Amino acid sequence: MKPVVIIIGLAVILLIGGSWWSNTSQQKDFEQEIVGITSTIITDRSHVQTEVDYKDTPPVGGNHHPVWLSCNGDIYDEPVVDENAVHSLEHGAVWITYQPNLSVADIETLEKKVTGYSFISPYPEQESLIMMTAWGVQLPLDTVDDPRIDQFLAKFRQGPQTPEPGATCNAIPGGMQ
Repeated sequence: MKPVVIIIGLAVILLIGGSWWSNTSQQKDFEQEIVGITSTIITDRSHVQTEVDYKDTPPVGGNHHPVWLSCNGDIYDEPVVDENAVHSLEHGAVWITYQPNLSVADIETLEKKVTGYSFISPYPEQESLIMMTAWGVQLPLDTVDDPRIDQFLAKFRQGPQTPEPGATCNAIPGGMQ
């Protein structure tokens, strides 16, 4: 066998091996469990013009309105329409919700964490004080200084659970805001 063929063969083996190792390492990072997360398998994600009866509060996915909420670090002071928020989750956004009785200082702490592909709003009907929601996953929390907030954002903002990765979070002109 010629030395050139051997060198090319070794280079290909190293390239494939390095790629496999890198992908395995990234997968292990993603699979590191964040304690307290619940997962839901979403079976349908159709666009609908009607109200949806979601089983989770706030909802983690499913059928939704054709118009999404702006989710580029947007701060909503009032509750938002679930069906529009779910569409934003489909685009890879993380939705941070909180009980309206959360202190102003705590709300401001959470708002500082809201950047691209995320948004925040009050959600009076939820049981926990704070809820982190992405497509198919949810994490209830009791304090704003919980390190799992940053872990959740890092793992699920445009994460591999996203049905439409790279879809815009910019609001549609004339759409729901």
